[in-house]
Amino acid sequence: MKLGTLGTKFSLLLALIWLLGGSATIFTLSRHLNAQAEQTVRERAQIVLTAMQSARDYTQKNIQPLVEAYSVADNSFTQEIIPNFAARSIFSNFRQQDPSFLDYLYKEAAVNPTNTDDLADSFEAGLYPQLAPLAEAPSEMISGYRTLDDQKFFYLARPLIVKDESCLACHGDPKDAPAPLLSMYGDRNGFGWNLNEIVATQMVYVPADMIFARGRQNLWTVSKTFLGIFGALFVTINLLLWRTVIRPLKILTGTAKQISTCSVEGSQLEGGQATALKDENLAPLTLRKDEPGQLARAFEYMLYVLGRREQDLQQAVEERTQSLRQEMRDRQTAQSALQVYAHAMNHDLRNIAMGISSVVQGLVFRASKSPEIATESSGRTVPVDETAISLIQQSCDRQLSLMDSLMEVRAADVWRSALRPAPVNLQTLATSLVATYQAKSVSATFENRIVTNGADSLPPVRADEKQIQRVFENLVDNALKYNPGGVHVTLSASLSEDEQTVRCSVADTGSGVDCDKQKTLFELYSRGAQKSSSAGYGLGLYICREIIAAHEGLIGVESPPNEGATFWFTLPVDSSTAPL
Repeated sequence: MKLGTLGTKFSLLLALIWLLGGSATIFTLSRHLNAQAEQTVRERAQIVLTAMQSARDYTQKNIQPLVEAYSVADNSFTQEIIPNFAARSIFSNFRQQDPSFLDYLYKEAAVNPTNTDDLADSFEAGLYPQLAPLAEAPSEMISGYRTLDDQKFFYLARPLIVKDESCLACHGDPKDAPAPLLSMYGDRNGFGWNLNEIVATQMVYVPADMIFARGRQNLWTVSKTFLGIFGALFVTINLLLWRTVIRPLKILTGTAKQISTCSVEGSQLEGGQATALKDENLAPLTLRKDEPGQLARAFEYMLYVLGRREQDLQQAVEERTQSLRQEMRDRQTAQSALQVYAHAMNHDLRNIAMGISSVVQGLVFRASKSPEIATESSGRTVPVDETAISLIQQSCDRQLSLMDSLMEVRAADVWRSALRPAPVNLQTLATSLVATYQAKSVSATFENRIVTNGADSLPPVRADEKQIQRVFENLVDNALKYNPGGVHVTLSASLSEDEQTVRCSVADTGSGVDCDKQKTLFELYSRGAQKSSSAGYGLGLYICREIIAAHEGLIGVESPPNEGATFWFTLPVDSSTAPL
């Protein structure tokens, strides 16, 4: 039997029901049978106790008067006329006659006995308060369990009460007692009794093992019967389950597996036509009238429908395969054309940038020879600043480097792969940017608040200087593009509290950014509110975000209403130069 199958689950369910039901039944039966066994032993103990009381009464009423006349004449004392002695002697002989009573114990336990063999122990003496309410009904008894010599006993006890005044002749005042009694037992014990007083406890002890052994024997007999009935029921139910449920389900499961693997007879095409699917094991099952038979007939009809539709399905698959192949060829053609187009654009842009670079290199060379450069187009001499020409040269070189990186990297991690991190002095970078923009902007003003010397100096950051300059340029260009006319741009930076990152910011005094637009401002092809009047594709801030993310930093914007906008980003501090 495999774990997880229906037969196993059903067997486990039956076993669980049997376990729970059997446990409850056995527990109930155990208590009932033990109680019944205890009642049986109690009844036998009551018989013994009644027999001993009868022996006492007969001895006291019939034997004692006959013998006392001879004892007085002979001045002797006969123990056999004492009811206690007679009862104990008869019980001893009784045990010898019936071995089933051999382990029984009989005792008349007294606190003040004549014979010290009848002295009550502490447990028996403790029963006196319980026997006191039974003084008016001496036939009533108490029972329980106690341990004697490491063995557990069931006991039955009832009180012995002084009812006959003649008993006081021997157990009242020692002066009135017969001399032979005093010579045999002395004058210290067994005296001072009073009429209607409980002087002893009449007890019968039965080993508790006898009770429990009988209970276990009866329980084992019932348990064997229960187990036999359940075993037969278990086998019968499992056989019935196998024949009516499990075997049909196995046949249906096998048919379903064959259908899924196309291994049913007739599933292959013959002469271009699909024949009807068949499963020989289903035939006997379809003749049944119960639920598995109905399911088998449904499977048979399904096989018939599958056989009819398989040819249509294969034909449709073939047509779709041809269509997909054509679509793949078309996409490959389009992808090749797009790649050629991208290379062509890159080639043209490089030619333009290289041409500008060549012209600028010539100007720089001539500027090193002469302080002024003659311009033929205007017909007059124009002074050329060598610093401005150097800046143009640096810009061209940077654009060429960026275009090269676009062709070198094709993975999704484009910005991270293209990084060349090194220590970057933010003050030097910001100073160069301010000088560049101040030279080519007429209406805007710029302020650099980044300081790397003095008490408030910033440590160098670990970054790609060209890419970070690109971020600053995109942010400054955005400030100029969307805020024309008299805007003031401020570059600043501050060290974080944990001194692990530097927070750089580009702030302007323009119109700011709407709150709704701030959420998508750094997404691809996202532009500001003035997109209709500004040229561009909405790529600048997206590029900034990717560059900062490649540096494992964060970027964002803060724009209170009518207070301009502040774009910020974080960069890691260069650990090689950070103070210890």
